Amino acid sequence: MTPICLAEYEEILENVSNDTTNVSAEWTVDYTASPFEGYPPLCVQFTVTGPDGDYSWDFGDGTSSNVMNPVHCYRQKGNYWVKLKYFYGTISGEVSKPDCVKVNDPDYYVDFSADPTNGSAPLTTRFTITGNPTNIIWHFGDGSDDSTEKNPSHQFVYPGNYSPTLTYCLAGACDKISKFNYIEVEEGKDIDFLAEREAGIAPVCTRFIVTGEADAFKWDFGDGQVSYEKSPVHCFAESGTYTISMTYTIDGAPYTLTKNRYLTYTPRQKPDFTIVPLEGVAPLCVDYKIINPSQSWEYHFGDNSTGTGAQDTHCYGKSGTYFPSLTYCSNDYCDIIESPSPVLVHQPRILLAAGKTPNEYSFSTDAPKGLKYSWDFGDGSRGEGAAVKHIYSTQGTYRVSLVVNGICGCNAVTTKEISVKPKEKLGFTATPLSGCAPHCVQFNEQSPEIPLSRLWEFGDGDTSEDKNPFHCYQFPGPYTVTLTDVFTNETEKVVKENYITAHAVPRPSFTAYPPNGYAPLTVHFSDTTIDYSEKRYWNFGDTVTSTEKNIDHRFDEPGTYNVTLTVWGAGNCRGTKSQVIEVLKKEKDLYDFSGLPRRGVAPLCTSYKVSGNIQQSELDFGDGQTTPDRNPFHCYETAGVYSPTLHACDSVSGCEDVKKPSYIVAVSPHYLNMTLYPGWNLFSVPVTLENGYNTMKILSGINTAGHSVLTWNSTHRSWERMKQDDPVTPLSAFFIYVSDKVTVPLVISSEGPENNLTRNLDGGWNLVSFADIMTVSADEAFRPVEEFWSYAIGFDALKQRYYGPVTKGVDSAISEMDPKQGYWLFMNGSVQMIGKKL
Repeated sequence: MTPICLAEYEEILENVSNDTTNVSAEWTVDYTASPFEGYPPLCVQFTVTGPDGDYSWDFGDGTSSNVMNPVHCYRQKGNYWVKLKYFYGTISGEVSKPDCVKVNDPDYYVDFSADPTNGSAPLTTRFTITGNPTNIIWHFGDGSDDSTEKNPSHQFVYPGNYSPTLTYCLAGACDKISKFNYIEVEEGKDIDFLAEREAGIAPVCTRFIVTGEADAFKWDFGDGQVSYEKSPVHCFAESGTYTISMTYTIDGAPYTLTKNRYLTYTPRQKPDFTIVPLEGVAPLCVDYKIINPSQSWEYHFGDNSTGTGAQDTHCYGKSGTYFPSLTYCSNDYCDIIESPSPVLVHQPRILLAAGKTPNEYSFSTDAPKGLKYSWDFGDGSRGEGAAVKHIYSTQGTYRVSLVVNGICGCNAVTTKEISVKPKEKLGFTATPLSGCAPHCVQFNEQSPEIPLSRLWEFGDGDTSEDKNPFHCYQFPGPYTVTLTDVFTNETEKVVKENYITAHAVPRPSFTAYPPNGYAPLTVHFSDTTIDYSEKRYWNFGDTVTSTEKNIDHRFDEPGTYNVTLTVWGAGNCRGTKSQVIEVLKKEKDLYDFSGLPRRGVAPLCTSYKVSGNIQQSELDFGDGQTTPDRNPFHCYETAGVYSPTLHACDSVSGCEDVKKPSYIVAVSPHYLNMTLYPGWNLFSVPVTLENGYNTMKILSGINTAGHSVLTWNSTHRSWERMKQDDPVTPLSAFFIYVSDKVTVPLVISSEGPENNLTRNLDGGWNLVSFADIMTVSADEAFRPVEEFWSYAIGFDALKQRYYGPVTKGVDSAISEMDPKQGYWLFMNGSVQMIGKKL
């Protein structure tokens, strides 16, 4: 089977449109997105290549825009399908790009920065982490001790280039970030100084440290104060940015070292601002108000406009995501405060509803209330008001536009394209049109307008006044359906002759003689069903099936067998009848034989013992070899399931055959272990396991990375978590996740099951496997349900994806199935699966 992606089996409707069939030969519309991947909020610049026409964006997250080259910010993680509609004169089209923008999960973002990253030795640098990792270890690259602080400060003593590394853990996984030659330390000067606190919240006291020797010192702290100490402590009372100068004297010669804007101390209460509202429909009036005003400030509204009032009102006329900020200054110290939340402005929508008369439409908008609204219906007509009605006189495609005049200085414009079609005629549909009685049908009315009244006549005497009724036909037959709708000016009727067909479900019957007896028992079965299409399926309850009408079947072993006959009639409708056949064990067999061991690894050597008053006998080992010996020793060289037969005779009773189906099971060494690969595995066991080794406990100790072992409940159509005491059987299949490759030993049962393995399968998808000791074709693997299955799908654990489906009757005869693997099996109906006695 050829591996293909799992996604190809999911029912995904992908309609990717890039229609440029009407575009002029001189130009073609396309667009780019930058950046197209990142963490939220991810602001993307969309750029159109094409003429200066009209554009309508759908950003894939429920928002839109009519700006030609918009900037849009995505706040939630996910993959977004972006669509662009364009209009240029009579030319229009659409460019659609699935998964155009990818927004990653912000919970997994980790990075670090350093300040400063270069300077003269000794260089003190503060490292800052972005994100929320744990188990932090810093390696600074200079041979010093590691640090486990989240945001440490570190001093690089010697010149050189250093590559710091951050090792961390997040969400159960560990990683590291290294930045090559990130820190650059130059040779230190003879004389230098450092401040212990270069930044802080005023008032701040800091010590100045001098490296190098001089005869005298004079400090200018930039606030009018001076000092003559070598390493003074100075207190800055006010916030601001300060330039520090140190004049030192060596041998009578003065030198001055100045560090411009060296110290930055922020006020204890920074200015801030409020924004109300943060989201709305254009034209959107937003109020800005400053808190704790400084010496000067300026608002930046995010749309290239500014304001300086203590209270400012700004109008946003176009949709988009805007990031306002406040710039303030105090004592030569300036800073920018960005709003933690953007202003989201949505384009006003044109809401459309059909009127009561043909080609009449009601127009409204979700723009703010109480404004001026100007409509252009695209056919030369105009209107005013928040809600208007318009009737189009001819069919065609019209571009409706709305201009909304804001009260705070801007307007919003939006458009919508509508298609006006001629009045449609009354009609209806139904699904499904045929089925097995009782047959239920969903009817759907297709009406050009809302009728005053309606009446459905289903053809079986029942009626309904619902718009889309659901009706069940209880008896077989063809039915004519009629729909009558009463409108203001007319009444319309639609009649569909023999539209619905309900087929009769056949009632199978058969005879079985004799219905009971001693093993081996041969029973004659005869199909006596009448009025069906002569398609039948016998299941004798011992893995044997047939499609013959009359058949003799031999039951070799004692037991209770549930024999079923399924017959199909018109419309593929089927019926099933069951009868129990009792096969008894003789109180005392004239002849018998036994062998040990019966199950094991090939080559398997078995010691046989023949019992009974036998004059002449021959033991057929089931592998093509025979012997007349009474107590033979025989080796089965190859893996297989063998059914030995004893042919014995005496002078009183004559001759009799004693056959033991599936008596010897020689297993290939390949099936003594089960290999699981990293990731998900869909597994089963090939034969019945030994008691004590036949539950989920055989998986104990395997690292599943917190995942449960799962199986599929086809009756309830839901996943089920397995418990340690749940059995592991050959006809079942399970999903397990493992972190590393692991081999699980399988202990095969020395006795095997007393009866054939059975399992009930439901219509639809079932998670199954089959009992065998070798790979076989899909036809052979699922022969017990050959009339009911359609598709089988396996899973490739090495590549972590599904194989291509095996289709019955197409490639099922050549596709190899492994009994150690599980499979999705699609069933066309419910049936009991009877597996081999393994």
